[in-house]
Amino acid sequence: MNLEHNSNRAVFLDNLRALMVILVLIFHSGASYGTGAEFWPFHDSNSSGIIDIFMFICDVFMMALLFFIAGYFAWPSLRKNGTRRFINSKLKRLGLPWIIISVFVLPVLDYVHYLIRNREQALPTLGLPEYWALSMKKIAGFYTGWMDMSAYWSMTEAFYQRYMWFLSLLLVFFIVFALLHKLKPYVYKKTDRQNVTLANSKKDVFRGFLIVSVIMVILFGVARFNYPEFMGSGWFSLGNLIQFQFGKLILYACCFTLGILAFSGKWFSGFGFGKAIVWALVCFCLFGLNMLVLKNLTSTATPALGFKLAFCALYPLWTLSFIGFFVSLAHKYWNRSTKLNKSVSNNSYNMYLVHYIVPFTLPLMLSDLAVPTLLKFFFVSVVTLVFSYAFSRFVMTPMSKAIRK
Repeated sequence: MNLEHNSNRAVFLDNLRALMVILVLIFHSGASYGTGAEFWPFHDSNSSGIIDIFMFICDVFMMALLFFIAGYFAWPSLRKNGTRRFINSKLKRLGLPWIIISVFVLPVLDYVHYLIRNREQALPTLGLPEYWALSMKKIAGFYTGWMDMSAYWSMTEAFYQRYMWFLSLLLVFFIVFALLHKLKPYVYKKTDRQNVTLANSKKDVFRGFLIVSVIMVILFGVARFNYPEFMGSGWFSLGNLIQFQFGKLILYACCFTLGILAFSGKWFSGFGFGKAIVWALVCFCLFGLNMLVLKNLTSTATPALGFKLAFCALYPLWTLSFIGFFVSLAHKYWNRSTKLNKSVSNNSYNMYLVHYIVPFTLPLMLSDLAVPTLLKFFFVSVVTLVFSYAFSRFVMTPMSKAIRK
């Protein structure tokens, strides 16, 4: 089913966004049961290599796809609302939850881990009001610089936005895009007048992908070679207001831009992203190459320059190939709105906002159970999904409607 460009919504992208949010929820559910999430405050005594592989692969594409989809929908929203209303709406939708959760929710969740850890080690503990006050002091420190993720288990030591980094960074992307649109409107007007047939040709789609790919590879390489450690996580805090992985910032910005190009070029009114099977083969080949390169990079303290350069080229291309695969697959087979699709899609944002409570606390309650790690992971994932959806649909949605009235 092809998408008409003047349609109010690209249904397959709504569905795909909901799927990525579900994967994020499952990803966080596995953080306690793998070894890769160094920022997570609790790790079960028995980790699973299967969960590590799952989390590693999902980390390549989940957030990149969410930024691509956000970029695609940014332009029609801006044209409909105008710059001022567009920015105001994003401040309310993204900025307000960021403040509420960062100030009132994250310190409480962190306090649970702080309390349990100190009691296990027979250390003196602060009360919640004192802990919260020290957390606010750290937030107000407006720290700028590289982040040592191993030190971020307590908000009294350092402020880490945790999953809220996505909202703050996305808000910045929206504001920058709106201001650029305001400053250079003739660029966008010219694009709007392009011929639809030419705009969605294979040549234009290929050219757009090629340009973004080249820029992404170059900037990702520059960012990586400026990490404190080439294979480090590379998290950076800018005044505590936005926190991001420096290399991933490049990928996300390019994916957001690719979404803008896809909308402005009317790519999905015809050719779209091509055949999913081709993208799947590219993904598989790049997976093998990335694993080969990563094995060499992690097996020595001083990796060879050639492997570093190869990683800087292969990893961004792998991310783009995943976008091509998922988008082309959804465009062809999932461009329809069933009752279930629509319900999950409508609740996906709220699900993201509230889900963190479960995977952040439930694994602590299950830590002494003598059951397989994968079973714990499955249970936490199911509870996270059910709780998040139910809370969004039956609590947050009715409250939102009542407030609007």
